[in-house]
Amino acid sequence: TRTATASASASASATSARERRRSRSTHRAASRARASAIASSSKKRLEVITFDLDDTLWPTTPVVNAANEALIDWCTERLGQTFPKTPVVHAAMKLVREERDAQARARGDAAAEPMSYAAIRIAGAVRAARACGIPEHDAVAVIARGYHLAWIPTRNDMARRLVFPGVREALASLRETYPNVTIGSITNGFGSATGAGLGEFFDFEISAEALIDEHMVHGEMARKPHAYPFQLAMGIACGDHGYSGDADTWVHVGDDVLNDCYCAKQLDLRTVHVKDPNVNPYQSGGGAPYAETSMRGAVEADAASHVDGVVTHVRELPELLATWYA
Repeated sequence: TRTATASASASASATSARERRRSRSTHRAASRARASAIASSSKKRLEVITFDLDDTLWPTTPVVNAANEALIDWCTERLGQTFPKTPVVHAAMKLVREERDAQARARGDAAAEPMSYAAIRIAGAVRAARACGIPEHDAVAVIARGYHLAWIPTRNDMARRLVFPGVREALASLRETYPNVTIGSITNGFGSATGAGLGEFFDFEISAEALIDEHMVHGEMARKPHAYPFQLAMGIACGDHGYSGDADTWVHVGDDVLNDCYCAKQLDLRTVHVKDPNVNPYQSGGGAPYAETSMRGAVEADAASHVDGVVTHVRELPELLATWYA
């Protein structure tokens, strides 16, 4: 019986592997066909390129992990060795979300107003610190300052150090080849091209964290896959940089089929999926936004409908765009 079970399991695994390979092959073939169709049409002038940042221009996991540990070290130095470690803080962040949603439902709301990643990390760290016996006022004061004086600088420093090979050269090439192009970034996180030392190539940056905390935009609306960040980018491109409004002259580049390609396609923009098999997407300590968890499966199953071109690294982007634009 064990032998038969093992044989059946092996057969099922082999079948599953073949199906995954066939799905990837179909996705690549469809994207190549779409890219070829674009290239064969009359070439237009490239007006705007927008980039996702995390896992597109640099790897998120080592960058954010280093920032998380920098915050823990900062707080431990000031509050003592009882300050909780990162896994405990992450568990507390999830509890904060669950408690806020439960309180919202008790008020008759579907869910609580989403918090920024910064806010939920600070709230979770304070909750975890109080559970370890650290006085609330001390925890709030040190953690809030630590986020700004340790977490953010470390995130920027690590992004600067770990920018993927060829990214700077690709951006310089795009600037040289398309001197009038407008380049921007649209990110769900706290990352910044300027903070990572790439600011000279960018005309504008849109961060969901800034939209939530500085401009009081609703959390789900501020983050991709909601269309609002792209609509805001279009307003900036039109108002400040003379964008014509022709969606065929705008390319969005990112690693996430849902948050980047699907989202941009809702506005008919051209899309490039950066599909690096060596990148492991970061798992948010506080959990993914609702829109991501509810939509991801269906969108990724139909990835070919949302992706115009595929590259493994951003350094391959200039070559691809040369086939699309004059």
